[in-house]
Amino acid sequence: MTGPSRLRRPIDAGWAFREAHSEQPFRPVAQFPTVNHLDLMHHGLIPDPTKDTNSRKVQWVGEREWIYKTTFDFAARNSSSRSGSNSSEHARNVRHVLVFEGLDTHCQIRLNGHLLLRTDNMFLEWRIDVTDKIYDGPNELELHFESTFLVGKKLEKEQGFKNLYWNGDSSRMNTRKVPCHYGWDWGPTLLTAGPWRPIYLESFVTRISDLGIDVEVADTLDRAVVTATVEVEGEGGRDADRRSILLELFDPAGDKIAEGKAEDAKAYRFTVHKPSLWYPLGYGKQPLYTLKATVEGGVDAMSKRFGLRLTELVQRPMPGQKGLTFFFRVNNIPIYSQGTDWIPPDVFLPRMTPARYREWLTWAAEGNQNMIRVWGGGIYEDEVFYQTCDELGILIWQDFMLGCGAYPFHEYLERSIRAEAEYNVRRLRHHPCIVLWCGNNEDYMFAEIHKLQYDRHNHNPEDWLKTNFPGRYYYEVTLKEVAETLAPRVPYHLSSPYGGAYSNDPTVGDVHSWRVWMADQPRYPYQDYEKLTGRFVSEFGMKSFPCARTINALISDPRERHPQSDTMDTWHMAPEDQRTIAMYLVDNLRHGDDIESYGWATQINQAESTDYSTRAFRRLWRGPGREECAGCLIWQLNDCFPAVSWSLLDSMLRPKLAYFVSKRTYAPLLVGATRRVTETKRNEFTHVDIERRTHAEIWASNLTLSPVEADLEVTFVGLTDGAQVQRSVNPVTLEPNRSTELGNVSFPASHQDRPTALVVHVRLLERGGQQGVLARYTEFPQPLRHHDFSHAKVSLKPRGDLSWVVSVSGGVAKAVELIVDTEDDDVADACVFSDNYLDLVPGDEQIITIDVKDKAKAARDSLVLKERHYGQQT
Repeated sequence: MTGPSRLRRPIDAGWAFREAHSEQPFRPVAQFPTVNHLDLMHHGLIPDPTKDTNSRKVQWVGEREWIYKTTFDFAARNSSSRSGSNSSEHARNVRHVLVFEGLDTHCQIRLNGHLLLRTDNMFLEWRIDVTDKIYDGPNELELHFESTFLVGKKLEKEQGFKNLYWNGDSSRMNTRKVPCHYGWDWGPTLLTAGPWRPIYLESFVTRISDLGIDVEVADTLDRAVVTATVEVEGEGGRDADRRSILLELFDPAGDKIAEGKAEDAKAYRFTVHKPSLWYPLGYGKQPLYTLKATVEGGVDAMSKRFGLRLTELVQRPMPGQKGLTFFFRVNNIPIYSQGTDWIPPDVFLPRMTPARYREWLTWAAEGNQNMIRVWGGGIYEDEVFYQTCDELGILIWQDFMLGCGAYPFHEYLERSIRAEAEYNVRRLRHHPCIVLWCGNNEDYMFAEIHKLQYDRHNHNPEDWLKTNFPGRYYYEVTLKEVAETLAPRVPYHLSSPYGGAYSNDPTVGDVHSWRVWMADQPRYPYQDYEKLTGRFVSEFGMKSFPCARTINALISDPRERHPQSDTMDTWHMAPEDQRTIAMYLVDNLRHGDDIESYGWATQINQAESTDYSTRAFRRLWRGPGREECAGCLIWQLNDCFPAVSWSLLDSMLRPKLAYFVSKRTYAPLLVGATRRVTETKRNEFTHVDIERRTHAEIWASNLTLSPVEADLEVTFVGLTDGAQVQRSVNPVTLEPNRSTELGNVSFPASHQDRPTALVVHVRLLERGGQQGVLARYTEFPQPLRHHDFSHAKVSLKPRGDLSWVVSVSGGVAKAVELIVDTEDDDVADACVFSDNYLDLVPGDEQIITIDVKDKAKAARDSLVLKERHYGQQT
């Protein structure tokens, strides 16, 4: 007999809110899902926190309680059967479940005045059976949100000690809320509350509660075994009344290639011969299969898209090197991982849409990023984030949401963290993009720096709980068990960073390379990044101002648009930011003091730092047995709020100059030059009788899977006059998937006594006289502030089809930024440059194109470009 299908009714209409314990009337919400700040802004009760100094004015919101309520109609007769089915005998077995995909965070749920549940974890889905509590007719649903900040403070007081932490507030360590909502060194303190993900009522007799998909690809890559496990809830899930489940497997074209039947919780295996394998961006295509499970009688169905791929984390000794490798291998291909770290993309999470997620991730993919690390102080992202990464081929390093502190251990907290991990691993484990689960962000590093009671050689969990670093239990027991049980083919990493004799050991595991920017004085110059590497560099970066248009849009008072204004202070989220940026600027660049000049200089500084780091790290990917550095992830891709931050794109999705540098250094082919000086002393004591000889080390990197035959051109060019002093061209072969050292080239004898007058311009050219440029790089004498760039004259010549020829005469041009000459921000934002932030030498023209998005279509035929470059005369 056919039973009733599962019916899902969204509860997304009629919502109203108000501050609890107040005389304020209930007001309609701005959208749904929602959080309190969005609704308060909508009604003009608070100003927009992103503008001016408004974030200071709204801090009271996080210490209040908030009520959300709505009324929804329910008719039992319409939920017990579907049209045309005879299911009266099943009506008594129909269950009605309220589903809350996300509540932020401590919430009392009431239905028709009855308390159903108190929630305490923002990262969990909550399901409440209301079959015996729901009325036939109108029902009132009320959500009473407590102040998570005050809840955390009370819990901290009860435990009798203050939690140790970096960033935010100590109370965050007792709550399962987005850690960065408490404030971070790139984001504000804005403690939201509300129903931040969808709510609906499910009615069913039987439903599929989980569809597990395990993929085992043979080492030979010619066969894959897909194991499906279906868990059923309700009538069909009873041992005495099991239902069979039809499983159907569809290939990437949508054609059914196999089917079979299984029982609830029983595994069923499909064998796929000659599978279409899923590859990371740059290594192949991203075909996705579909598995559909249907309960007997069609009462419920679930389908998931997934990829077939073999993934490994390779940690093995290297000949002649200390420690172990740390690289990912996908379908037997060693992958050089290059990308960024990801924070929550909006401080008010319900504002995120599938279109905004795709826009962020498209910037990453078009910037040649093949990996993103979802950082452990944010959220387990929305399903659409991972779906988009599956489609784009972006690998995901997924942290669990703990970070930057010594978490207390309580049984209730352990239960909550375990439930959170189980829910999110089950939810996300089918995505081929996820290649690593990681226990936390920087907690072992925190324990070492603050000299907590942490003995890495003590493997007794009961002992850990007696120390002031009991959170170790979560990483080495709770999360490890969940990850290895529910997603056994994806490796689990205890922390980031973690490995070796200490957490940030450069010879084992991954490192966070913060001796540039973050370390205590004296900080390293960014030119020293080649000394600050590791087997996998999962965090590093340099802060900069947002784009000038973003600053002008969000600071309304022109008098506050200067670098040291009170308003700009609110955009510096860490107390040392102003001084640190100023130090790096004074060390490297001449710059103006108005906000546009100063902000632009910070972006140049970030761009140069990005070049020195990513180029040096990639050089160390030297091939099999020499994987000295296997990846670099720039901190960070995105912003959640206007800030002076490490992001490559600011909060309005406007690319900073460093974005274009990373796009080039992440390209499949890369060429580099490093200036070296050797000294010969006449005697061991002298400070003056020293002979100095300068040469350039030349190297290239080929991340493709085939050898590249090219001509290597090395030219020494006068920095101030652009004259060609010396040029050589030699054939070279770049072996696949590695860097190749191409030898040393001495500076011309005429300039050995003044090498800083020259730049080294290196190009990889197509072999055979075609002379197409495969890669280029210009190496400058450092620091830039010592040199005169005012003689360069940049020319922009349109050549049709929205492309321009960019060239220079009179000298070498540094940091050429191309700008659409318009006052219309929508037009400017809709014009995406193929490249930008160019270094130019005479005789090497570059062609730049613009991709015009919809908002600028009307202006495409009249676009005019202008440029600015470092050191130009005004």
